[in-house]
Amino acid sequence: MERVLVIPTKIVDDLVNGNDGIFPFELEKLRDLIEKSAFFIDRDVAESDETLRQLIPYVLMRQQGKFLLLRRTKKQQERRLHGKLSLGVGGHINSGDGETPWQALLKGMEREIREEVNVEVVQLSYVGLLNDTSSPVSRVHVGLVYLAEVKFLGLNEPDMFDFWFMDLKEIERRREELEGWSKLALDFLKRPMPN
Repeated sequence: MERVLVIPTKIVDDLVNGNDGIFPFELEKLRDLIEKSAFFIDRDVAESDETLRQLIPYVLMRQQGKFLLLRRTKKQQERRLHGKLSLGVGGHINSGDGETPWQALLKGMEREIREEVNVEVVQLSYVGLLNDTSSPVSRVHVGLVYLAEVKFLGLNEPDMFDFWFMDLKEIERRREELEGWSKLALDFLKRPMPN
């Protein structure tokens, strides 16, 4: 039975004041909250309990100014996301990923990256907390968004994804094909970045 890392929805709601989007909270504060409040639960339970949010690292990958865009094929388990375009790489954090919730999150993020793509991560930066209440799937997940500057060497699961590298203008033209989290990530990336 797969056990996944969750945090009470109330904690997320308090942080984001019930709003959707990507919120650049201080990483130390987020780490402390996760260490104190996150725990592991059977995934079957977590997928249908809206009082809990499954913590998902969501890594945006950029190479020479262009972002990795993935399309999930029908070979993937999560049928609700088939055919959708994704800007992020990531997935569930399992109880075997680390000793503490935070350690599990970091090690689980590395595992998820390795499972999906073959990249050399040149730089990894924390971006913020992603909250999306627009669908039943997103209401039981919350994202920790990171931006990775990468050297892309290929896919580790080539039958699971189609892929492209695109700039933000090209991605915007395909907006209707994006999954919900990727739309929020695109909107965030289009904002002027502080120096």
